Amino acid sequence: MKRRTFIFGGVLLSTLSLAATATNASLSETVSSTADFSVIAEEGRTAELIANPNTPDTLSTHTWTTNDVTSDSDIDTIEANYDFGDNEATFENVDSEDSDTDPGDIIVELTRELSNGLDRTTINVNDDTFSGSTAVFDLSGIQTTNIVNDPDNPNLRVAIDAAEQGAGIENPAAADTYVPTLTLTAENGESFDVKGELTIVSGEPFFTTAITAVPQTFTPGEPVQVDYEVDNTGDEAATQDIVLLVNSTQADSTSVTLDPDAPPATGSLSYTPTSGDGTSIDLTIASDDDSSMETITRGSTFSLSVDPATAGASDATHTWTANNVDFQGEVDTITVDYNSSGATLDGIRTDRDGGDLDQDVVVRLTRELSGGPSKDVIGLNNGDSPYSGSTATFDLSGSFTTNIVGEVEVIVGYNSVGVANPDTPDTYTADITLDGADDTFTDTAQFTIE
Repeated sequence: MKRRTFIFGGVLLSTLSLAATATNASLSETVSSTADFSVIAEEGRTAELIANPNTPDTLSTHTWTTNDVTSDSDIDTIEANYDFGDNEATFENVDSEDSDTDPGDIIVELTRELSNGLDRTTINVNDDTFSGSTAVFDLSGIQTTNIVNDPDNPNLRVAIDAAEQGAGIENPAAADTYVPTLTLTAENGESFDVKGELTIVSGEPFFTTAITAVPQTFTPGEPVQVDYEVDNTGDEAATQDIVLLVNSTQADSTSVTLDPDAPPATGSLSYTPTSGDGTSIDLTIASDDDSSMETITRGSTFSLSVDPATAGASDATHTWTANNVDFQGEVDTITVDYNSSGATLDGIRTDRDGGDLDQDVVVRLTRELSGGPSKDVIGLNNGDSPYSGSTATFDLSGSFTTNIVGEVEVIVGYNSVGVANPDTPDTYTADITLDGADDTFTDTAQFTIE
């Protein structure tokens, strides 16, 4: 998932309500006429407007946030007006046409009141293309778009986004401070303006950043490479540190020198995830001026093969394998959980007569021994054998060394009794958890029943 990082503050908009402050008494005296009230309301409706980059004549993301008004009626349209005469900003490179892979260049987030309470969400902007210095973003349709106060977030954010290559609003050609306007029109016909201050600067560098390639998933212990592109869209040469942040903590960096006329710089930074990184990590490439972020999720360390993989088979062998598991310390227990797939472990035992290979469950771990790494069968304690239901915990604790330095294999249904497969052909998921005194590791694997 691709996201831009912006700095913004504020909360939100209204049709008829004006936020009350300590000036309530003087307000009530002043608003004795409709005309007077209109003037006061107009003066109070402002927004914070961040342009990124804020250099002349460049494609930019403009992010508006405000908390000055609320609206009991649904907002049907938001018109953005950047007509400053000869130095207007333009919308030729902006559209609201969304797809599965491109959400469009207009992002509207608001806090609304639904039947079950407050809801902060991204509102779909009807498909359209734009040109010139004004653009009308159409929110009308089946969506609820009233706007209410939000104690925790800005209750309106409008981003004219430049995350996609070649997209964004084109900044005015001259450095100056401008005052564009958002006009919100509700379904009842009421409308009101929200003004922002846009500062365009020259004589400075501006290093934009973009992540050009990153894997979709990560595996603990395996390096993740993040490819980037950095462009100086300002009008001064400069050197900046380009850093890789992992969940907001710096993990890698490099120095880049760029002239405004030079082509973008490209490179890569890397990070090696650990088991403590959880199920996802945020990877951010940042300069002094800009940042770009991707979120990647933890991939499956374990694979799960089923033999036979036929629906309803009552004696299948399920084999869990992993090339390497980032686990600290010794493994005391291994738990397999088939969730609600319908697979069951009824009758599986680890207390049969004979040796470790005479059991229904066999665990092989690659361990670090005095003579070097060795993949061995680990004897299991009786535990809760025989098992039933969709979950079983296999007890490895005792005299064995059970640290992990390589391949792990857990075979369920090795000998006499196997796993009962789900009755319906489909793709299912199951979880495996390794637990010990120093660490816990959980992974999810898919298996297909035909």
